[in-house]
Order: sequence, then structure tokens, then C-alpha cells
Amino acid sequence: MQIITAGRTGPNRSVRFGGDQVLDERGRRDVLRLAATSTRTVGSCGPEIATRETAELLGASDALVDDALRTLDVGAWAGRTPEEIDPVELGAWFADPGARPHGGESLADFVGRVHLWRDGRSGLADRWVVVAMPVAQALLCPGVERFFAHEVRPATIYTCANT
Repeated sequence: MQIITAGRTGPNRSVRFGGDQVLDERGRRDVLRLAATSTRTVGSCGPEIATRETAELLGASDALVDDALRTLDVGAWAGRTPEEIDPVELGAWFADPGARPHGGESLADFVGRVHLWRDGRSGLADRWVVVAMPVAQALLCPGVERFFAHEVRPATIYTCANT
């Protein structure tokens, strides 16, 4: 399965948790550059505005919007920078995949949800899936303990070998 991360948004640029933003100008440019070289079609995308806008710029206004591909729910941290979060809470979240100091979804639950979706989609080998960056990290990691080992960037294509 080919994964493309949504183009850059304001929260990507300023390193903020969560949010549902439109692509910024650079994000649109980067996605259009990918569209000029694409040979695959988009089959599915996450429900966020940036993922849907990315799919449309790639010529897939009919891509299936799949709620199972929604980004990590960071609860009360949405829209905040890491510096605005209690360091003890932030440390607990990084250290314990089951922690939910923000009141949203734990990393373990998030990765489990995304892997459940991935494991049921072996027939997507010739189609792109457009997702938010945390979803791409979850798709690429073999387990929650390796989630932070996968760095992903906006408007980039990745291959998920687990399908």
C-alpha cells in the first residue's frame, strides 16, 4: 500500500498538536508537485480537511473518506504547542503508550485502531491512501513501541510493507 501524507498546514509549520486545518500555500504547492508525477489513484483518505484537500489536489475528489483513518485524538492538547503542556504530562505520554493525560486517545489505542484498518486492506497495493502524519506513522510502525521511530513529513509518499 502506498501512503501519502497530507500537505503542510499551519499546525504542522508551528509544531502544534491536533487540529483540523486547511493546507497552507506551501502545502498546496507540494501536493501539486506530487500530483504532476503520480501514476496511482487515491482509494481512501482520512476525514480531516487537509487529507481531503490533498486527495482532491491529487485528482481524487471521489476518494472514500474513511473515519478509521482519522488522526490521533489529543483531547485537551489540540492546538497547543509542546511548550504549552505540563512537562510531567508530556513525559508520561511519551513514556507510556497507554497514557491519556490529554483526555483523548492513547497511542496504544490509536495504533491499534489504525493497524486494524491496515490489516483489513491488503487489496490496496495499487492505490494511494491519503492520511494525516500521525496516521502514516501508525501505518508504518510494526507496533506502538516503535511509533516515534518513524518520522514522516507532509506531502510525502511512503510504502507500507505490512500489507
